[in-house]
Amino acid sequence: MNALTISDIFSNLEYYKEQYLAILAHPERYFTPVEHAYVQIWPAAKEQLYLGDLLQLWLGEKWLVNSEQQPLINTVLREKAKPAPEFDRYVYALQGSLLTGKNTAQAWSNHAGQSAELKVGSVFQYYCVFKSLARPQVQKSALNKAIKPI
Repeated sequence: MNALTISDIFSNLEYYKEQYLAILAHPERYFTPVEHAYVQIWPAAKEQLYLGDLLQLWLGEKWLVNSEQQPLINTVLREKAKPAPEFDRYVYALQGSLLTGKNTAQAWSNHAGQSAELKVGSVFQYYCVFKSLARPQVQKSALNKAIKPI
């Protein structure tokens, strides 16, 4: 199976939004690999993110970042005359350490049409949200077909 790139996903984002429920329901579509999409938080092992994971995180507005970097409290208590800040950065990779606090994220900016590295205060909240995702169950027979002996 060919891996998708982040730019592939965003060039066809409307299609993926329309197919969202079908992707979540079918393991072969859900587990489509996405290049450079992962979570690596020391001391845990690096974990691959798949198309279904990213769609759940983005469309559920869990891994979106405000381009103006305003805290949520400012968004809630903003003046009525000011428009709500636009959340246009979609996080697709996290790397960091629970001990050192040196945490970064890779995010796609819809506005700029490219990826950017962001500093993240706490990767733990992102990690917890990722671990709470509901993934489709893979049948053992399907897994055995996918993993053929060499």
